[in-house]
Amino acid sequence: MTDILKYAMMTMALGFVSAQAGELFGRGKEVREMYVSGKVTDAQTGYPVQGVRVAAGAWSSLTDENGRYRVRVPSYMVQLTLSSEGYLQRIVPLQGDSVKEVSVYSDAFLTLKGEDAFTNTQAVSLDDVLGERWGSDVRTATRSAVGGEGSNMFIRGYNSLNVNAQPLIVVDGTIWDTSTLVETVHDGFYENPLAFIDVNDIESVQVIKDATSLYGSKGANGVILVSTKRGRSITTRIAADLSFGFQQAPKAMRVMGSDAYRTYLSEMLKGSGQSGKWATLFDGYLGMNPAAADYSTYHQHNDWTDNVTRNGNMQHYGINVQGGDDIAKYSISLSYDGQKGVVEETDFSRLNARINSDVFLTKTLTLATDVYFTNLNYTLQDDGVNKTTSPRYLALVKAPFLVGYSYTDDGTQLTNTLNDVDDLGVSNPLALLANAENTNKQYRFGVSLAPKWDITDNWSVEGRFSYSFNNSKSHYFSPMVGVSPQVVGNQVWENTVKDQTVTQNNLFGEAKVSYHKLIHNDHFVDAFVGYRIMNSSFKSVYEDGHNTGNDKVSNMNNSLSYRTVDGLNTDWSSVALYAQGKYTYQERYTLWAAVSMDASSRFGKDAPGSFRMCGGTWGTFPSVGGSWLVTNERFMRPLAFVDRLNLRASFGITGNDNIDGMYGYSYLSGVNYLGSAVGLKLANLANSALKWETTRKWNVGVDLAFLNDRLGISVDYYQHRTKDLLTWKQADTETGLEDFLQNGGELSNKGIEIAFSAKVLDTKPFKWNTEIGIARYRNEITALPDGDYTTEILGGEVLTSVGRPAGVFYGYEAHGVYATEAEARVAGLRIQNEDASYSTFHAGDVRFADLHADGVLDDKDKTVIGDPNPDFTGSWGNRFTMGRFALDLLCTFKCGGDIYNYQRQTLESMSGTFNQTQAVMNRWRYEGQVTDMPKAVYGDPMGNSRFSSRWIEDGSFFKLKDVRLSYRWPINNIYIQGVTFWAGASNLLTLTKYLGPDPDVSMQSGVLYQGIDNGLLSHGRSYQIGVKLNL
Repeated sequence: MTDILKYAMMTMALGFVSAQAGELFGRGKEVREMYVSGKVTDAQTGYPVQGVRVAAGAWSSLTDENGRYRVRVPSYMVQLTLSSEGYLQRIVPLQGDSVKEVSVYSDAFLTLKGEDAFTNTQAVSLDDVLGERWGSDVRTATRSAVGGEGSNMFIRGYNSLNVNAQPLIVVDGTIWDTSTLVETVHDGFYENPLAFIDVNDIESVQVIKDATSLYGSKGANGVILVSTKRGRSITTRIAADLSFGFQQAPKAMRVMGSDAYRTYLSEMLKGSGQSGKWATLFDGYLGMNPAAADYSTYHQHNDWTDNVTRNGNMQHYGINVQGGDDIAKYSISLSYDGQKGVVEETDFSRLNARINSDVFLTKTLTLATDVYFTNLNYTLQDDGVNKTTSPRYLALVKAPFLVGYSYTDDGTQLTNTLNDVDDLGVSNPLALLANAENTNKQYRFGVSLAPKWDITDNWSVEGRFSYSFNNSKSHYFSPMVGVSPQVVGNQVWENTVKDQTVTQNNLFGEAKVSYHKLIHNDHFVDAFVGYRIMNSSFKSVYEDGHNTGNDKVSNMNNSLSYRTVDGLNTDWSSVALYAQGKYTYQERYTLWAAVSMDASSRFGKDAPGSFRMCGGTWGTFPSVGGSWLVTNERFMRPLAFVDRLNLRASFGITGNDNIDGMYGYSYLSGVNYLGSAVGLKLANLANSALKWETTRKWNVGVDLAFLNDRLGISVDYYQHRTKDLLTWKQADTETGLEDFLQNGGELSNKGIEIAFSAKVLDTKPFKWNTEIGIARYRNEITALPDGDYTTEILGGEVLTSVGRPAGVFYGYEAHGVYATEAEARVAGLRIQNEDASYSTFHAGDVRFADLHADGVLDDKDKTVIGDPNPDFTGSWGNRFTMGRFALDLLCTFKCGGDIYNYQRQTLESMSGTFNQTQAVMNRWRYEGQVTDMPKAVYGDPMGNSRFSSRWIEDGSFFKLKDVRLSYRWPINNIYIQGVTFWAGASNLLTLTKYLGPDPDVSMQSGVLYQGIDNGLLSHGRSYQIGVKLNL
């Protein structure tokens, strides 16, 4: 570490010293110059373009009305840079020519990562946009289709196991604390901090994937830099946009209809000897006498999913005003988003306001001020595999011959009388939709001040001081009528009330001194040193209670039974000292070095590899890198078809400290004993050696452009190695704790990324631009402090083992079903019961692999049955333009990556009376039947539904993710500067073998939770139309 730090500091020093030496010894040196002239034309029309800035280093010229230019060029300069509003920037190699005719491309060729990525889009949150437009840079997987809940994001695989592996988000220079997704009182819903950003306010996004030492202990998972819109011109510009659309309910797993379910239920219960226990059920549910008084009640044909879902709608209204004068510029935006969810009684709305201003206090002193406010409102329902209060899941498992409202004896439906819990103990989904209360209200206020003083032409001082306040309030009420009571220990909960309030205060401060200088047109030095401080205060208060006595009483009050109060109050702070130096010679060779020294309250005072300073524990994170722009070499002049060849390499050490600020310390928490006594207990064991995870990153890359920028390709290869992994260690029994956090273990991660772009067609009437990005990573756990272990998640097991990838599934191999009793007898496989007796597998049972070859199916027969890590992922975007029409097609794809379909496991277990998928209609029923679906036996005594390869599926997919057609109306008068009409559709087509609703799924942000489908709401097809006015 010390040697690396010394090297980094020496590199920065040498760059600075060499630049100063060049200035000293180069005085009086005459730089030879020449002039280059030519003409700039529009690549589509061939007409000359006026006002294009043609730059050669410090010298530049503007084209005249005939597109002509003449610019002074130093002898070392081997390229021109052309830029103009409405056109893409061009870098043109000179190759010794004194006359250069150049064509520029209209921004109709704007890439999918340009301005249009943030306008005319159906995405609500930033992570959704990144998943759509940055598919090869940022791998995303949907948490839920609930508005604003967004996606989990990963950059270049995983660099952690047990702590947050999401990238660092920096918005307008301020680090956002997105360390945890707050789990609310509503099952399946997580608050997403990125939902506070209106994507229409975003001007640009930069994804940093290699060594990011400037962000020290926070940059191991990559960094996403977000810049919001600012005033750029003194001309007042008003952009108004509005859109409307609707969304279809997503595909649901197909369950049995009334007749098939009644047959299944009868066969299972009778075949399992359960008919006596369910005598009432046979009289009502399974009785076929039309004259019976309750025949209408038990003989309907109801699609419960249709009862609880609908077509949703969405709307967006926004306005942005930019302008100013020579003293101040501003950008003011106001927007509203509203969605009616595809699940009945759910909706989402967002109100967003932002003011960004830049004031020139003097010629050398400026002040940038940002103020924003966002309000989010949700009406929710429990989601996922929740057998009591999730309307969507209950709609799958509830008997299809029942309905939500009562019937009279003469068969008349009473539409105002909801049915209670049925005889099978299954809740009425419609009762939940009618009487449950599920709300979540959030708001965030933020302000930022960023002064900058240009002391001289070369020296400047700047700072940034930010404050933000988050508040979230959640209310939950599960009613009594129509909902199955919950039995917890000796308690019976007839209805439930929950309230949660979360507040967070964030302070951010930064000061930086910068130096930059161009010396004799050959040497360019850019260096800065800075100081950064962050503080976050998080407070959560939670209450719940039960049995209000009446569904009309749905608030928290003192009369509730089994009432509990809980909460969390934690603060953390960090300080960083950082520096970077960059040296460029003749725009060909660039060397840079950076270092950050971080201190954090999350670190233990005895953290190995750290040092103590000013009462804090500090870590050091250096990085170095360089690039060579080969096309600026004279020997490249004969290769006129090569427009750009750039070689890059970097190495750095970064960290991940994304843990709760209390893990390094011992503390006590309150406890309630049997609802009548309170006390304190030990909540965590101190670990003074706790430290950040350390990731070493190597990256090499090449960028190429050919044929007048018609073709482009970038290739990157990287290797990451993380040590000091944060892992859970089992605590001693006498502590009363299960485990505590420690450092130990190593993880390697390597991969390749390829991005290709082409202007396939460039004719006057028609253009076609395409971009393809493909990424592949492979990770491997190389060391663990306490050996291999498994983590149980939703009845499955995830194995953490040396020599294997992170997150692999661990269970039994299933190889079909025993067709005959003879086959089962030959296999002779048994299981041991709790009373030490043995039960033998028979015909119709699943044929599990006896890997230990001892005739007994037990833990020794478990093996790796799936890997959620994909073979490769990517995106493919196309833009077709004809005149003023533009058509954008965006596809995303993933090859490989297994999924544990937990929802299907519960819907094909055939262990109880819940409705099942239509696949169980192919269940084993008779001797000799060949099928892959076992027999239906109440209680599943042989464990046919145990966690096995039956539930592991290939998650590969190819999606037509987004289609958008736009038209730019040729209007330009004193009132309207331009109008764009557009229509779009999302999720039109998914090609996959996955049997669940959507293979693009991620249960949580944790690495070990990837590839697990717990039945949360997926995206359905959506359609929108909109208009954007430029006034």
